[in-house]
Amino acid sequence: MNLADAYDIEAYPGEYAYLFRTRHEAQYVVRFKPSFYVFEKYPLIAENVFEFVISLIEKPAGVILPPDERILPTIAVIANHFFQQNERVAIYVCDDSDGKGGARKRKFDGWFWYFNENGFRKHDRPFNESDGYSYFASIIFKMSNPLKYDIIKAFDELADEYNQPK
Repeated sequence: MNLADAYDIEAYPGEYAYLFRTRHEAQYVVRFKPSFYVFEKYPLIAENVFEFVISLIEKPAGVILPPDERILPTIAVIANHFFQQNERVAIYVCDDSDGKGGARKRKFDGWFWYFNENGFRKHDRPFNESDGYSYFASIIFKMSNPLKYDIIKAFDELADEYNQPK
């Protein structure tokens, strides 16, 4: 992967949000939303937890967007910028409200393994709603994060607690 192939990125100072526009005139926002409440039982981790969200916010009307090989390096550049602070943890939830959660997980997994050069760790867990609705969630952090074992433990405990019969 060549990070030089990334689209131009506009970062919002003071926020953890990044915008980019593709050659097909689609505009995406990548956000890292502060999510301290997820690990409130673990205050050392909680202050550095962010939900990682990729959203298509604009596209030409009536156009089906073709695959775009420049999106992957753009997301990688954004993630590398965000994780310059070593202690940060990102949570990625694969929404399945439209039945495409599995496809989102496969795409995200492919992206992760493609741009990861052994500097990051991803840990996955399924979450099951009482109404039968399920989704996958992942946490991502740098392997050099001094709290990496605590992060995995906290995430596993959260998933185990959430997945208890209701």
